[in-house]
Amino acid sequence: MNMLYPFRNEIDLHVEGRISAEDAARQERTAKEILQRLVDQPGVILADEVGMGKTFVALAVAVSVALNNRGRHPVVVMTPPALQEKWCADFALFCEKCLPTSLSQRIRWDVADRAVEFLRLIDDPPERRNSVIFMTHGAMSRGLNDPWVMLALIRQSLYRKRGIAGLRRALYRSLGSLLQMKWLEKRDPDIWQRLLQTGPDTWLKILEPLEVVDDDPVPEAVVKVLPNLDTQEVFQAVQQIPLRRSINYDSYVVAARHVIKEAARSLWEECLAKTRLRLPLLILDEAHHLKNADTRLASLFRSPDALADADQISRGPLAGVFERMLFLTATPFQLGHHELCSVIDRFDGIRWKCARAPGMNRQEFTLKRQQLREALDAAQEAAVTLDHAWGRLCTEDLQVDGVPFGDSHQWWRAARQGGELTPAADDVMRCYARTKERMAAAEGLLRKWVIRHLKPRSLPGDNAKVCRRQRLVGRAILEDHPGTDQRGIPVEGRALLPFLLAARATSHHPESRPVFAEGLASSFEAFLHTRATGGKDSTDEDDDAAPQLEVDDELRWYLDRLESLIPKGESGRIDHPKVAATVRRAADIWRHGEKVVVFCHYVATGRVLRQLISHAIRAEILRLGSAKLNVPEDQVAAELDAIGKRFFDQDSPLRRACDEASIGLISRFPALENRRQDLVEIIRRNVRTPSLLVRFFPLDRHKLDADAVRVALETEDLSGLTLKETLNQFLAFLVHRCGEEERNRYIDAVKRIQTGTHFGVDAAAEYADDELQNTRPDQLLPNVRLVNGATRSETRQRLMLTFNTPFYPEVLIASSVMAEGVDLHLNCRYMIHHDLCWNPSTLEQRSGRIDRIGAKAEYAGRPIQLYLPFIAETQDEKMYRVVMDRERWFNVVMGEDYKVDVRTAEKLAERIPFPAEAANELSFKLDLTQP
Repeated sequence: MNMLYPFRNEIDLHVEGRISAEDAARQERTAKEILQRLVDQPGVILADEVGMGKTFVALAVAVSVALNNRGRHPVVVMTPPALQEKWCADFALFCEKCLPTSLSQRIRWDVADRAVEFLRLIDDPPERRNSVIFMTHGAMSRGLNDPWVMLALIRQSLYRKRGIAGLRRALYRSLGSLLQMKWLEKRDPDIWQRLLQTGPDTWLKILEPLEVVDDDPVPEAVVKVLPNLDTQEVFQAVQQIPLRRSINYDSYVVAARHVIKEAARSLWEECLAKTRLRLPLLILDEAHHLKNADTRLASLFRSPDALADADQISRGPLAGVFERMLFLTATPFQLGHHELCSVIDRFDGIRWKCARAPGMNRQEFTLKRQQLREALDAAQEAAVTLDHAWGRLCTEDLQVDGVPFGDSHQWWRAARQGGELTPAADDVMRCYARTKERMAAAEGLLRKWVIRHLKPRSLPGDNAKVCRRQRLVGRAILEDHPGTDQRGIPVEGRALLPFLLAARATSHHPESRPVFAEGLASSFEAFLHTRATGGKDSTDEDDDAAPQLEVDDELRWYLDRLESLIPKGESGRIDHPKVAATVRRAADIWRHGEKVVVFCHYVATGRVLRQLISHAIRAEILRLGSAKLNVPEDQVAAELDAIGKRFFDQDSPLRRACDEASIGLISRFPALENRRQDLVEIIRRNVRTPSLLVRFFPLDRHKLDADAVRVALETEDLSGLTLKETLNQFLAFLVHRCGEEERNRYIDAVKRIQTGTHFGVDAAAEYADDELQNTRPDQLLPNVRLVNGATRSETRQRLMLTFNTPFYPEVLIASSVMAEGVDLHLNCRYMIHHDLCWNPSTLEQRSGRIDRIGAKAEYAGRPIQLYLPFIAETQDEKMYRVVMDRERWFNVVMGEDYKVDVRTAEKLAERIPFPAEAANELSFKLDLTQP
């Protein structure tokens, strides 16, 4: 394979302004190493940390294989449905920016969401054949569930049958319903008769004039297999449909449809067997869907579609189709080690008997898998023993030679130097040495199969002394200059009693997960929703979905009392301590010209946060406007509206100055000339909003003119970047870091987003139904947006794109649906994890949305700030302590199955923190050595 599929040196991953030369060099080394390893082994797992550009490494590998393969057979990239659009956009960008024109013109690609589309693409003649095919998970495993294939099966079942003229006439009337294509009959009432009277290989000529399809509706592979199929069950199914309509007619149609679909499903396997499909490479991206369902770490192939695909590839009809495999994952060691081995087992499904078979034969692969499994078993056993030994440590054990230490990190360093330890500490040191030895042995075997790079802990280039991330824990969200004591948010006043009752209720069920206490720690609204539904539908699909909780009379008494203390509606509202803290911090970040992402676990919490943050920002707009305009707050809205209208008056000096400044910025980028008018309008529409006016413009001046625009453009945000620099950075991004298609998507998305009014009844026009979610629009601001499972995919995509610009939205409140496969990093370096998750990998996935290559933090030279608030002395604080402890252990005790009931959580929260230095020393090091 090294002679057939070397890395194409024409690929240049260093795109100026998109990625640093250092990162590009790492990506290129990784792609070359993958191709080199695939010479001798069936597959590789690329497991770079979130935000390091795994996609571009995989695309470099795919294009190298495709080009050297000369387009004879396509590379297949399988992605989760939610990530397919992102993969396609990245590939378009890759072809435009990373390949010379001579090569990019040779690369054809397409998308197949269903198996029948895949077969159609495979059928294409050489001059139209694709180099790369993108497929969604489930496409391979759902079979040929396609109406045209079903029609071909029906036609075949009728072939050479006598005495069925009545059945044929009945089918002409029922096929529209049977195939769920009644719309086609409106274009041609005789379409079914015409199609059944001729073979599927000629249907394109009949359908093309109707503008129904532009390719053969039934793939050639299916046409070839049909004559040899037993279609008796299909024939019997269509015979069961009454010749005339009756009361039960529709049920017979549904039953027949089910039988035909099952026949189409089995037809897929027959087609693959007959076509002898041979493809060079499968790239499977599924690790973004790593989940911890009900606190148990699930397998890499967690979703049914992905698991079914994996079975098809390794054991089903797709076994032996692909010559090599490349799997992508961001968090491999939060799988159990048995599950990691089972992922590697999937490589057994390659084509072993061919001229390009790997140097390692199948028997050698089996032996190496067994050796790896045994080494990981031994490492896991040692790590679990160490975990238990560490759990027995108490404060009195943190001493060396009788000298006590108040901090486990300091004690660890001293203990490693030698000296007299307590028996429990001695046991820890022995277990640690044994674990380190076994982890090193397992690492040596694992390096062959897994490549993993971690992001540097500091910013790149001239900012190397700046920490990449800053965690602000507990009550730090309340403080402008937080300390490091990690205390929680205090509970005071009327809010105290509900939390005391929750603690009492929790103590009566120590063997259960404290579902209601977790909801209460998020928001009063989350508690009420959890109470009303028993926890059902309180969250989006997430890794922490809690089980239904049995409520006995005793627990019900406490919950009833607790619920009675929480006022319904606005009257008598009690400020929730963590909600109030999040609202205050989000508004403060906004006031300083920055964007912020707020992640929350509970749907009800997201909705109330949107409402309260909108209210807080509206109040701040009035306060700032009143101070600058020197008018009462009740006059600010009218004043700002009048100023905003001047930006639409073509004779206004304010508009002319704004447009001239915008044109001056845009003119530096000739590639944007064809969208100049759109960009000028976008900047003008956003600059005139109350949100921007009160923060950036010198409204205290008597006259707002060109100089006022200059002052606004020179006003800095909290990152030290002026508005002018931020706009310039966005324009540079459109030119240097976007392909033409993606550039237009960004501009069109920003054009569509409504900046609207911040005051008044016309606010309803700014939101789609899926955004309002039973909230009154006059309670919201257009720069504060919510994305959860109820938000349509189209709306999510638009908000994701626009948040990644300097424009609206400025505050994005998100649930788990935005925690994967989403880029939010270009104009944001602030995130609030309002709710934690029991699985630390979820926190890392969320944080990775703003911590990626090319993030604002990198060009601003300021750290990414991650707030992790928790309420002191409650279930919330216990959860934080447990999650932080598990975060360090997860890379050591792989995929640990742990409980989160009250009693267990209390014990875990009381554990002495495992030193980061110790955890790092034990963690696998699987990065590539520098050349």
